[in-house]
Order: sequence, then C-alpha cells, then structure tokens
Amino acid sequence: MRKFGFLIVAILLAGVIAGGVSASNNYKEVQENEYWISWDGSANVTLKTIFYSPEEMVNQTKENILKMGIENVTEALIRQQQQAFSQLGLTLENASAEILGYNTTGPIVMVVNGTLSNIAKYYSYDDSWEVSLDVLRVADLSKVDPTAFNSSMHLESYFTIHLPEGANVKNVTKGFKAESSGSYIQLDVNVNGTTITAHSVVYFKEGVTKDSLKVLYSKLKPLVIGYTGKTGVENYTTWEMKSYNNVTVDGNEVTLDTTEEYLKPESYLNYIKFQFAYQGLQRAEQSIYQEDVQRFQSKGIQVLSGNVSILNVDSPGPLVMKYHWVLQGFVNKVNNTYVYVYDPSLQLGNLSFSQRLNAAINETKVTRIRLPKGYEFTELPRSINIKTDAGSVVMKVTKLNDREILIESRVYLRYGIPPSAYQELMSQVPSNVEFKYTSNGESGNGICGPAAIAFLAVLPLFLRKR
Repeated sequence: MRKFGFLIVAILLAGVIAGGVSASNNYKEVQENEYWISWDGSANVTLKTIFYSPEEMVNQTKENILKMGIENVTEALIRQQQQAFSQLGLTLENASAEILGYNTTGPIVMVVNGTLSNIAKYYSYDDSWEVSLDVLRVADLSKVDPTAFNSSMHLESYFTIHLPEGANVKNVTKGFKAESSGSYIQLDVNVNGTTITAHSVVYFKEGVTKDSLKVLYSKLKPLVIGYTGKTGVENYTTWEMKSYNNVTVDGNEVTLDTTEEYLKPESYLNYIKFQFAYQGLQRAEQSIYQEDVQRFQSKGIQVLSGNVSILNVDSPGPLVMKYHWVLQGFVNKVNNTYVYVYDPSLQLGNLSFSQRLNAAINETKVTRIRLPKGYEFTELPRSINIKTDAGSVVMKVTKLNDREILIESRVYLRYGIPPSAYQELMSQVPSNVEFKYTSNGESGNGICGPAAIAFLAVLPLFLRKR
C-alpha cells in the first residue's frame, strides 16, 4: 500500500497500520483550526483533523486505535502535535486531546487543545506584529512525493484567527488559485475586523506529474497576518562572530593565518561543540582541512601547506577555529599591478529570505596585510560607513605604512527586517572593492579571505556562503 506518511493519522499510527490496506480511492482530510491570540504573542488553539477516506484505511485505523487503547493513542497524538510545533520553534503547552468516531461509522475526528507560546512575533523595526500560518500544508507536502501515490489527494483546511482586542490589521496574504492538468491549490482569505478566516484546498488528481507539481508548488506560501496596536517584546537569536586575519605576502607565496571566534548563540555553539567532541577533534579538523583544500584547488590555488585547529570545545565561551595556510596562485597580475578583491558585505550581501530575517546578524572581521620589501600599496579603496534602519555596513581602511594596511569591517543586520529593507541597505554597498600593490621584483600573489566553518550541514553561522 501507499502510506500517506505526512498526514497526522499515519504519523500517529506509524508502524501499527497493517499492510494490505488499499489507497486506491480518494484520500480526503479536512482541518478546522481556530486561534485566539493575545498581546503577549501566545494563542489558545483548537486543532481539529477529520479523516474521511479511503474508507478501508479509515476502518483499519479504527481497529488499530481499539487495539492500542484510546488513552495510548490520545497521548501519542499530543506528543506528535508537540513535536510538530517544536520543529517550527513553537511550544504547545497545557495540551489535551480527544479522538472521536473510532468506534462508530463515518470519519475519524481528532481534536487537540492547548496554548502556543510566541506564535505572534513582535518586530521593533516597524512596531508591528506578525502571525505566519501554514494553511497550505507546505511542511507536510515537503515530506512526500504525490506522484508516487496511486490515488487522488484532497487536503482542505479552515483557519479562523482572532487577533487581540484593539489590533489594527496592517496586511494579510491575498488569496489565489493555481491549476495544472486537473490538479489545483486554492486559498481564500477574508478579514472582518480583528477576525481573519482562511480556506485552502490542495487537490492532486491521481497520476499528478512532476511538471504539474512544479507549477503548483511555486505558489505555495504561508498565510501572513500583520497588525499593530501595542508594543511587544522581541524574542530572537543573535548570530555573532569575529575573525582576525594576518596575510603576509612573500614573493610567490602568501601565508594566511586566520582565527575565527563564534560567539552566539550559546545553545547552538554548545550543540556544535558536542558534535565535534563526539566525532573526535582530529577527525573534524581533518574533514574541514580536506574540504578547504578542495575549495582552494577548485579555484586554481595551490596549497603548499596548511592545518586547521578547533579550540575551546571542552570549555565555556566562544568556539575558536584557527587556520594556517601557505598558498600559491591567488591574484592575477594586470599591467604589473596586483589586485586584491575584498567583499565589504563579508559574504552577507546575497542572503535570500522571503518574509523577515528571523535572527540578528553581527559579524566583525579584522584583516592585516603585510607586503615584503620591494612591494608597496598603490591604490586603496575609501572607507565605507552605511547605516539604515535595517542595519549597517562599515569598512575602515588604515594605511599603517607603504607596505602594511589594516581593514576593519563590521556588518550588522537587524532582526525582523523585510527583504526590501535588506536589499535597500545592500544596494548601497559595493559588491567588492580593490586593493592594489606593485613590486619591483618578481611577481607576488594576492590574498584570500578566511575559510568558513562548515557547521554539519545545519544553518551556517551568519548564513554565509562558503
């Protein structure tokens, strides 16, 4: 049989639904969810799921509920809902559940009540609140391949959201309909004072193709409700990092020594420290070393020697990464001039986010460049100091002498900024600036920025590209 593993019934009863149940007729599930939101950002919720068909699967599920015992199944339902919300960064508290229809004919009805903390988020950027709800089941659909099902699928959802008294609706996601070869998704939204209702349908006909899914999935998005009325308290994570780079040019070679200090968030750093300790420091260091060597080689850069050290794993405070490289083949020589290209945005200039930035980002980078005798800097960029409500980009260039400069950079991005504000800030920042130097002797090489830590395929610190 084809199990609909992303649906609440199958998740709840994973491993107990017997084999051989046919899913050849239409799968239909309806949600009826209601939210009562308070000014502290929490919401009392009632979440109802009604499982209609296929009839054979409904009947088999009823039998399994009776075998497991209604109390056990109810407890499992609560745990499943709590886990699902925790993956979204939400906590379901004071939860209770009820399962109806398991001992009668007709559909199975599952009801969960409780309180969700911090579902509405306050943003001081524009003194407003936002609620984001997955009315089109994006999280569920991301876990399955509907083209593999031997039936049609009908997912319908009704959401009623009661905003707190005195709220002024600022913006609400508009409704739409998208169709492709008989399959469709549809969202209807209505606003009546401080009450917003949304009705969505996701329908895939039997045999839906990947091309149709590509069309339909391009329209999937959350229901976002923005409103104002009272000042709230921001709850967010700050990603903070500092890096120190010493770059020494010596004829045909460049020695790059980098120290990176990862400062926040503490909970994430403790998790990464645990992973490094569990994996083994030597193995982790070797893995990062090999990855960076491959990155250098892919750019035509020869690694003459190098090493990576991970420090402070067993101690509180920042996670420290140290890199030492002796490299050859960095910068092309153009008309007897060497050009080092530097990114003032610290690789934070091309972030992609559809709603608001869900963390504050604070990165500092200090780079000291030393040239040998016979070399001198001939052209330096101007310092940069750009500040908007979205954040700031600062780059201070100090010429210590003809053969030594100091670059001090800082990028700060404010929590809760929308993409338009971020793009406006970055539009004022040059994509790169150039540092030029010459030599009376043999040609030298240029400089490379520090290697970035690859944090175990989870969100890289500061969302940086490697």
